[in-house]
Amino acid sequence: MNFPKLNLRRFLIAAAISLVVPLAALAVSQRAGACGFGPGMDGGRVPRYLHSLNLSEAQRDRVFEIMHGQAPAMREKVKAARNAEDSLRQLVLSTEYTEPKARALSDDAARATADLTLARAMTERQVYEVLTAEQRSQLAKLKAAGEAPMGGRGGERRPPPGD
Repeated sequence: MNFPKLNLRRFLIAAAISLVVPLAALAVSQRAGACGFGPGMDGGRVPRYLHSLNLSEAQRDRVFEIMHGQAPAMREKVKAARNAEDSLRQLVLSTEYTEPKARALSDDAARATADLTLARAMTERQVYEVLTAEQRSQLAKLKAAGEAPMGGRGGERRPPPGD
């Protein structure tokens, strides 16, 4: 088949977007759950990675307040990111597709994801400020071992050395 260059270019752009957008949506949903928001929020409880820090009752209460207080805003940010990505996905499959429209929707999706990331970082910082100096040191060790998501790691575990 002989495609005109413009049609081939549009096809390649649409194909690239259709591959990238679902992966980005998956990453956003996994990151949202990893920091205690989204499906894994568990009612605003203390995030799992803080359990080994032996938080005092007052610290657990404060962390709960922070997490619970941020939940509605985080939910809205997750929905905004998901909606922006869905709009881009729908445009790719529509007859209304143009590169400027796709770029605008892509920018919206990126902005929504950035807002979500910034809100998560602010929440993590608030939680970090609740910790004592010793607990912060322990948390740094957990993060170095890949067992704590704070600071943008998202909670994924690193493979053991040698794998």
